[in-house]
Amino acid sequence: MAPALHSLMVRDRTDAAHILECLFHKHGDLRKLILENCWLGEDGTSLVANVVDLYPDLESLSLADCDGLTPDTYNPIPRLKKLSELDLSECLVHYMYVTLLERDPCLHM
Repeated sequence: MAPALHSLMVRDRTDAAHILECLFHKHGDLRKLILENCWLGEDGTSLVANVVDLYPDLESLSLADCDGLTPDTYNPIPRLKKLSELDLSECLVHYMYVTLLERDPCLHM
């Protein structure tokens, strides 16, 4: 991957998991990753975990209409501390903590 690449969009691919795995061998300054209508393998959990580990400064992530996601796939996402944009449109999300989307959670009594 080019070191100056800040944004990557992959759409309508059945080999998206393979494309991303090739990128895992290169470290860049990726800030925005958009995956739309892609197949992420039988279980996209390890794929998303690798994205989170290798690109901790990711600011925008889209998994819109992607296949191969399980409830565990979403667990690493809260570790993206700079994430300000998350698109899970058309994704089967069984359960997710609402606090995931809150920057500074507060308690209202």
